[in-house]
Amino acid sequence: MVKEVLKMTVIDFSKIPEIPTAAQLIDVAFRRASKVSVGLKEKLPPIVKARRREEARVRTVMQVIRDRLKKIVDSFPFIRDLHPFYRDLIDLLVGVDTLRKYLGAINKATEVVEKIAREHILRIRLSATPREAAFERRAAYGRIASFVKELDDKFEFLRSAREKMMRIPSIDPSLFTIVVTGYPNVGKSTFVKQVSSAKPEIAPYPFTTKNIIVGHIELNEERCQILDLPGVLDRPISKRNKAEMQAILALRHLANVMIFIVDPSASCGYTLDEQVALFKEFCEAFKEIPKIVAINKIDISPPDKVKEAKKYFGEDAIEMVAIEGIGVKEALDRALSYYFKEKTT
Repeated sequence: MVKEVLKMTVIDFSKIPEIPTAAQLIDVAFRRASKVSVGLKEKLPPIVKARRREEARVRTVMQVIRDRLKKIVDSFPFIRDLHPFYRDLIDLLVGVDTLRKYLGAINKATEVVEKIAREHILRIRLSATPREAAFERRAAYGRIASFVKELDDKFEFLRSAREKMMRIPSIDPSLFTIVVTGYPNVGKSTFVKQVSSAKPEIAPYPFTTKNIIVGHIELNEERCQILDLPGVLDRPISKRNKAEMQAILALRHLANVMIFIVDPSASCGYTLDEQVALFKEFCEAFKEIPKIVAINKIDISPPDKVKEAKKYFGEDAIEMVAIEGIGVKEALDRALSYYFKEKTT
């Protein structure tokens, strides 16, 4: 399976800064404006001093709010340029169309704030008295504050979106990726830890309270990626909710090859028949992804169960004791053969 090769930047969603409330944004802008110092010559007429002082305050409020709004928009990834894996996850978590809509509204708001400020700055410049100049500055403050308060529902949505998106793991869609599947407790995590050159990174996954384990394999000065996704790929598809089904669709963008681990001893809590049924569902759901079967825990499995597993999964299924490293290299090498095949095509 050849994955999409364009726009595969790794996104660290945890770096999205906190989103302020409207009140916080207004308070920061007004406090900054109150501290503005304008260098004025003593001999200048009072009205000139007032005009320059009030214009500087309005301009400061405008600049602070405009820059903060732009920072909010820029802190979120540009949806169109995201890899389909990330795009699908964001769509599932927060809704891509809604996110675009609200970010667009915030971006447009910068123009409105600038327009209000320009209108009142012009009036300040035309004011006849210091009192009139101050009046126009307060009018500008009032209109800008009222407008920003109308954005509070947008800020609230973006705060929620940020919290959800921060849970998306930093997975590199451009790397050759091995996805390890099978029921819980069959030895998936043990396998990932055995083959990873570094300690696997463990992060919360957006669709489950369990964790995703991301391991990396150094290969010819390049890296491969190996994933254990508990809670997403460890039970029958028929028992999944809509969110989990969409998560599976997103994972299609990642996997180059799958390793399905079987526990014929049933010490995992699932019978061999149940594991066979799960494998068949994966074969149907991921038709285009090559699959390798590793029969784990052969040291504690009755020989007849290992033989039965071979009958179900084929004689080429790899016998393995992951916790001792037996058969692990063979399973990994078979998976990496698809990597080398891709490199030569």
